[in-house]
Amino acid sequence: MSLHALGRLEAAHERLIRALDHEDVAMLERRVEDLRSAIDDVRSHGAWRDEGEVRERAERITRLADAARIRVNFLTDITRQRLQRIGDVRGQSAIGTYSRPA
Repeated sequence: MSLHALGRLEAAHERLIRALDHEDVAMLERRVEDLRSAIDDVRSHGAWRDEGEVRERAERITRLADAARIRVNFLTDITRQRLQRIGDVRGQSAIGTYSRPA
């Protein structure tokens, strides 16, 4: 496993977290693409050896991925709550984001 590829993946996660914190959709889309590219790069290196430095970096990346997941879940919940409030104001229950009204 290339430490460079893992470093790129770690940096991509950090940039994604910053984009999530700024709530900038255009920046977020770019960062998701960066992350996707970094993941592809790591995959292209195949299996990785259980080396100390590689393991430590992988653990840091796992923590970053968890931090990003928590932010996404938080933002999803806020959006759901906003849709519910809009539905309440309109006197209608909030419909699912991807459903069609009957």
